[in-house]
Amino acid sequence: MQTKLDGTNSPLISVLVVDDSLVFRRFLRDIFEESGDMVIVGEARNGIEALDLLLKTSPDVILLDMEMPLMDGMTALQHLMIHLPKPVMMFSSLTPEGTARCYDAMKNGAVDFICKDFIFQEEQKDIHRQLVLDKVRRAAGVTINSREPVFTGGESARVSLEKEQRIVFCEECGNKEFVAFTGSQYAESVVCSSCGDLIEFAAALHYRRSTSVTVIGGGRGSFQNLLQIVPLLEAGMEGALIVVIHMPPSHVDAFAEYLDAISPMDILRVREGVSIEGGNCYLASGHDYMSIELRGTRSTLHRLVQVDPDTGPLDVLMASASSHYKKRTAAVILSGDSGDGEKGMNVLLGNGGTGLVLDPAFCLCKSMGEQIMTKCDLRPAGGFDAVIREVKRLQSSEKDDIAHQYESYV
Repeated sequence: MQTKLDGTNSPLISVLVVDDSLVFRRFLRDIFEESGDMVIVGEARNGIEALDLLLKTSPDVILLDMEMPLMDGMTALQHLMIHLPKPVMMFSSLTPEGTARCYDAMKNGAVDFICKDFIFQEEQKDIHRQLVLDKVRRAAGVTINSREPVFTGGESARVSLEKEQRIVFCEECGNKEFVAFTGSQYAESVVCSSCGDLIEFAAALHYRRSTSVTVIGGGRGSFQNLLQIVPLLEAGMEGALIVVIHMPPSHVDAFAEYLDAISPMDILRVREGVSIEGGNCYLASGHDYMSIELRGTRSTLHRLVQVDPDTGPLDVLMASASSHYKKRTAAVILSGDSGDGEKGMNVLLGNGGTGLVLDPAFCLCKSMGEQIMTKCDLRPAGGFDAVIREVKRLQSSEKDDIAHQYESYV
């Protein structure tokens, strides 16, 4: 960051603008000249010019258009993230927020995304000017690490050849039996050791009961966080992930579809009465107040009709998950500016669960995690690698303790 021209010690946020539209570059130049705390250190018309200017200017934030000649924004972004990672905000005149192409940009390292059609909305131009400034200030505070382009695994990523041990339940007496198999290779049935009834695997293995639950919560900026965590988790986990995102339901719908396409595990949009199965990830928006209920041998999600106005959807989910799963419950807090989660985290910790907060340095919006750390006496879990390792460790400990994992239910 550079020092302000008025001699004060507050640093200026240096910005590199990359856009082939002279009109839009002038629009941004006017915004930053009026800001008082930002300065444009370079302007480029395409990705090739941007890479050259990046070495000369070393900006704090890069504003990068998607559609440009010679080298488009997505290609330039991939080069940046490999060689000279910086906080990047992507702009597009053709792509709205909450679409697959928007999530592609975040998957490849962009910290935020803006559809720039607001330049033509004269009556709301002041609102959007402030929005751009706020987003740049947030972006300047995000730590970015070097990364390779994310591999999209597709269906091949869902196939596991490791030998696993799964549990099936006898429908007659409820007794559990342990079955070892590799991939899709297993016997067709087993005799219940308690009542002697024949357990058919075709039906029993269709539902894979979750041995634990990891609740993940966030808001603005959490889409980008989730894209660096969920695709790196295996489909064979014994536990389930349930995610609450404080973003519009339509954006969560589109994100669930996109995340499912690039993740080994199945990504499902939360709905009334859905069964919670091990190895699955369930996505809810901030409008979904979902509670976990036990019905026989199944855990299901149910929508609450009436909720205390001072209690958020993340509070509700964490409290209900920890009341059933106790110490086998974990919660991970990502980027966000919602006040949700403090009550639920305290309940979860009181029940012996594990609380994790992604280091705010990697969050676009830091207030949610910082508030929960302060109120719940937690410290940052670290960056993305640390969070992934801890979630995997919790799942691994469940497998090691498999003989006792249902002691509170049966």
